[in-house]
Amino acid sequence: MPSHFTLGVDSIDAALRGNAGIDGLPRAALHELHAADKSDRTSTAAMGLLLAQRCRIMDSDRKPILWISESGEARRQGRLYPPGLAELGIDPSSLIHIDAPDSIAALRAAADGVRSAAIGAVIVELSGKKPKGLDLTATRRLSLSAQKSGVLSLLLRSGSDADNPLPTAAFSRWQVAAAPSAALVGNAPGHSAFDITLLRHRSGLYGLSARLEWNRDDQVFREQQGSESTPDTGAVPALAAVRTDHPGARAA
Repeated sequence: MPSHFTLGVDSIDAALRGNAGIDGLPRAALHELHAADKSDRTSTAAMGLLLAQRCRIMDSDRKPILWISESGEARRQGRLYPPGLAELGIDPSSLIHIDAPDSIAALRAAADGVRSAAIGAVIVELSGKKPKGLDLTATRRLSLSAQKSGVLSLLLRSGSDADNPLPTAAFSRWQVAAAPSAALVGNAPGHSAFDITLLRHRSGLYGLSARLEWNRDDQVFREQQGSESTPDTGAVPALAAVRTDHPGARAA
């Protein structure tokens, strides 16, 4: 099992080496993703899933991904939508979903999942500035369990204050925002796109930012060509649509 997983963008993976001297991010660790805005919640969920997928495809065992969300928030925002997952190149059958009654139960389920060698990655999604039970102790427990089991742990935050976040034991902290996709040949919809910014890294790295596209066929991220000069037209990012009209369904 590889100790690290990469995004697939050589310049970014090399920049993330830190003290380990290995490209990419450590898989046996807790990483935190913050939605830049309420409207970026779906993009942050998608980024979490795609990072877990990158980790999963680098492992010959292809273990399932455990997704944990609060039931109340899921009812308000919708749940994972299998056709939307397929559009991102993720097999819906590779996910196990837990509907937790509240944030405390979600964190407990995450702690159990991270300790299981049968799981490839654990994603726990929490909303609000100060979810109950989310503190340095709870995240340190997740981090230590990840180090022992080798299970990638991802904490997704929406409605949080990324500039003044709660203290956690996360190895890295990122901010994620939706980005306009670049049209393909024939003006066909482009790949899903994300603006990512590194807010914290255990090795002291900071200031890294990029606009990435997800290539579902190659299962890899790529830097969007000409992203620095591409005007923001307000176009909807090429993520599978949020099915608010579909009871309990949400694309990621």
